[in-house]
Amino acid sequence: MKLEIDGNARPIEDTSHDRLSVLRDAHRTLIALADGADSGWAAQTAAARTVDELARCFRAGALPEDPADWVMILETIDHVIFSDQEAGETSALVMLVQRGVVVGASVGNSLAYIVPPTGDPQQLTGRRRVSPSIGSGLAQPVGFGPAELDGRLITRRASRVSRNGFVPAVSSSGDRACLQ
Repeated sequence: MKLEIDGNARPIEDTSHDRLSVLRDAHRTLIALADGADSGWAAQTAAARTVDELARCFRAGALPEDPADWVMILETIDHVIFSDQEAGETSALVMLVQRGVVVGASVGNSLAYIVPPTGDPQQLTGRRRVSPSIGSGLAQPVGFGPAELDGRLITRRASRVSRNGFVPAVSSSGDRACLQ
């Protein structure tokens, strides 16, 4: 499976509150994305801790194949970050890709799509919604998958994705990670 991280989709702006971690072994790939609520230190801390906790799950081998389990992991991370006096809030997206299938969960406006070779993109994460973020103590993650990865897997902040997997110039900015 080919992995491409596309940094060219990001305009020039403060990105210090964004974190992306892609971890791989011989059989699976974990993508963890967090977008701090603002560019302040507390949001940076929340985003970094979220991605670090998800990476710790990968290294410990605790990688569930059920979306409900990913929801519970994000809820746990929410409570950990909420209890940290130095951390603020962040959106989060976690995806596990193995054996050509993707499963995961999200909180906030970090989205994931599968863009097939032909046809319309399939949004995995549901519609963008304003909901309590990681670090609020009230986060409401939503699980998704399992979904067959037939095409490109794109992660980014809220926006529209075209049939060819690209975001129109007028839409929101953001990082994206692509798996093919």
